[in-house]
Amino acid sequence: MAYDTDLTDEQWRLIRRHIPRAKKGGRPRATNMRRVVDAIMYVVTHGCKWRGLPKCFPPWETVYRYFVNWRERGRWRRIQYDLYERVRKAAGKHPQPSLLIIDSQSVKAGKRVPVDTKGFDGGKKVLGRKRVLMTDSLGLMVDVSMTPANDHDTRGGRKVLTKYRRRVKNPRVKKVLTDKGFRGPSLVGLVKRAFNAVLEIGQNHTTPKTGFVPAKNRWVVERGFAWLGDYRRLDRDQERNPANSCTMLRLAYIRLMLRRLVPV
Repeated sequence: MAYDTDLTDEQWRLIRRHIPRAKKGGRPRATNMRRVVDAIMYVVTHGCKWRGLPKCFPPWETVYRYFVNWRERGRWRRIQYDLYERVRKAAGKHPQPSLLIIDSQSVKAGKRVPVDTKGFDGGKKVLGRKRVLMTDSLGLMVDVSMTPANDHDTRGGRKVLTKYRRRVKNPRVKKVLTDKGFRGPSLVGLVKRAFNAVLEIGQNHTTPKTGFVPAKNRWVVERGFAWLGDYRRLDRDQERNPANSCTMLRLAYIRLMLRRLVPV
C-alpha cells in the first residue's frame, strides 16, 4: 500500500548513500530500508504512535530501532546537512549562509515526557519544552536545540550556535538576527568569538494601530515554525528523549527539502 509520505525513487536516491549498509557475515538483512524510512516519515507526518504504524510497514519495533540507531550514529544529521546544501545551491546560494536567524517556540509536552526535561514557560503559559530553531535567509533549518520551556532563550541560542560552529570549519556568518528574548552579553560574546560576526536584535513593529508587521528578515524563521504545523507528530513534544525531539524536527525539514529538490 502506498501513502503520500512515501519517498519517490528520485528522493530515495538522494538519501540512500547515507543509510548504513548491512553488516558483513550472519544472515542477510531481511528488512527493506526504504520502507523503514517511509514508515518514519509516516509517523512524523501523520502523528501516529510507533505501535500504530500500518501493518504494511516493517514491524514498529524494527522501525523504531533504526530511527534511534541512525540518530545515535548521526545519520539523520548528515542527511539534513547534505540536502540543505543541495537546496541552497539549487536556489543559487552559497552552500553556507552568511545570515543566521534564531527564534524559539514553546510547545506542550506529552504525558510520558520526563519531568526533568520540561518546564513551565510563564510568558507563553506552556508546560513543555522549548525548540530553538536556527534558519538561514531561505527559512531552511540550519540546526536546532531543545531545552525545558522555562529555560532562558539565550541558553538554547548558545547551544544551537555552538553546534553549528563545531560542524563548520570556515563559517561565512556575518550577522546573527534574533529577537529581544535573546538579549545578553553572553550571546553577543559567543557570536563575536565564534564567527567574528554581530548579533542584531530585531525590533517588533506590531502595534494595535499598525496591526501585524512582519519583522525584516526575522519573519522567515516564523515561517519555518509554520511549516512544522504540517507535521502532526510535532503538534506536541511526545518524545521522552529530547534528542529524539530534535530528530523529529530534522525529519520534517528533510521531507520538506526532498519535496523541493524532487517535486511530487
